[in-house]
This record gives sequence, C-alpha cells and structure tokens, in this order.
Amino acid sequence: MSERLLLALTVGLPAGALSAVVLLAWARRLRCRLLKQWGVAGRLASNLPACSVAAKRRLDRLLVGGLCLSPVLVLLNWGLGWFALAAAIYCAGLQVLARIDAQTHLLPDALTLPLLWAGLLFQWLGGWIALHDAVAGAAAGYAVLWLIWAVFRGCTGRDGIGFGDFKLAAATGAWLGIEALPWALLVASCVACLVTCVVACSGTLSSRRPCSESLAFGPYLALGGIVMLFCTQNSL
Repeated sequence: MSERLLLALTVGLPAGALSAVVLLAWARRLRCRLLKQWGVAGRLASNLPACSVAAKRRLDRLLVGGLCLSPVLVLLNWGLGWFALAAAIYCAGLQVLARIDAQTHLLPDALTLPLLWAGLLFQWLGGWIALHDAVAGAAAGYAVLWLIWAVFRGCTGRDGIGFGDFKLAAATGAWLGIEALPWALLVASCVACLVTCVVACSGTLSSRRPCSESLAFGPYLALGGIVMLFCTQNSL
C-alpha cells in the first residue's frame, strides 16, 4: 500500500496536473465550438442564459481538481498498468463531458462515441468484464434512457432527456457492464434529485434566474459512472 501511495503521489499528481492543463483548454475550445455551431439564438438562447463568470470559474476548478485527483485514485486502486491507463481515460472523458454539459446542455458525439467504442475495445482486449456483458450494457444504457425519453415525449410533447445522454449511458454500460449499469443510473438519478431539491428549497430558483432552466443530466451520469467504476472494479 505504501508503494502504491508513493507511486500515486509521484506519478499520479504530475500526470493529473498535465492532463488538467491540456483537457481544460480542449474543453473550453470544444464548448465554444458547440455554442457557435448551435448559435446564440433558438434553444440555447431560450434555455441557457449566460452563466456568471464566477460559475464558469467554479466549473473549471472542479474539472482541474477532479483531473488531478483521479489519476491518484486510479493508481492507488490498480497500480501502474493497463487497467490503470484505461480507468484514467474513462474518468477523464467523463469529467470533460460533465463540464461541457453543465455549461451547454450538450454532450458532443465527438466525445461520447469515442468513449463508447473505447470501452468496447478495452473489454475486447481483456478488460474488466466480458465483451458480451459490455455490449449488453451499452445496448441497455441507450435503450433505458430512450424509453424514458419516448414516454415523456409521448405524455408532454417535449424532450425530457437529450440524445447525448443516451450515448453517455451506453458508454457507461460498455465500460462497467450490464450488472453495474443500473447502479450507476441509480446514483446519477438520486444525486440529481437531491441537488434539485436542495436548490429548490434554498430559494435559488425563485430569487434569481438560474444559469439553466432545465437539468443537465450529463454531470450526474458521469458521477454515477466514476463511483461505480471504483465500487465494482476495486482491486485494493
């Protein structure tokens, strides 16, 4: 354990800091590209009022902190090796997606689809679970959220879940498998409900206009995926 701790501090922290510098700049550039692609009119203008500079800085600090911490936890859990590299890539991808979705309510295919295929490739090369479990998890993740979307749209005529959430849930299933997927979705849903209740009870929504009138579910899906990764694949 002491050797892993030393490895995590001497290798994980510098690697996390380097990834934070690179990925934060990339996330900012991708966010600007998405906003430019969708435009300031239409859905983004009506549903996503400009967030304050302080809110953006808080999101950036959360991303930097998470990117610095996750390699340390990964090395503590798996040591230096193939599994640690895969887990670090998965965690970094989820955190970047969470940051982008929190600001834009968009989960770009340029990140969700590579993350999905990377999970399937990793399992095919002998990852944590069997390939058929990964394929079943990916299919189930997409199907479950699609069914929720279809029912909600049929009842209300509105989209309750974004299509990017389908693909992120599919990526979670590909990395964690069909058995861990329900728990990841449960963690995401419970935390999202808790945050929504806390914000509503604090009076934030009634006292001032929030940065978004709808809930970005991507950050909670990312949290559920990371939590279940360490819970189901713990090698300590």
